[in-house]
Amino acid sequence: MEKQFDRGIYNTILIHTARTWERIRLTQEHEEMPLDNISSVAAIEEVATDIINSDIVQEFLTHRDGSIWDRSGYGCSDAYIDNLATRIIVTEFLND
Repeated sequence: MEKQFDRGIYNTILIHTARTWERIRLTQEHEEMPLDNISSVAAIEEVATDIINSDIVQEFLTHRDGSIWDRSGYGCSDAYIDNLATRIIVTEFLND
């Protein structure tokens, strides 16, 4: 099935991902991430793209049924995005 895309939803995911990146950065020694500020932009976009392409978000984009968030176990879209962003950032960028 072709992936769905919605610019408004992507922008929301991008903002949540950037906020999650910053929260994680602030917990790192010397408040540093493995990428500098310029390189982190591409990484944040990559994480946001992974999230919009996730099965849960794709199901939401296809059916526009808000009950998907209850079925996901996260209760709301914000919690789902933040949780998935955290898992991706920690796995892809902090675990060497």
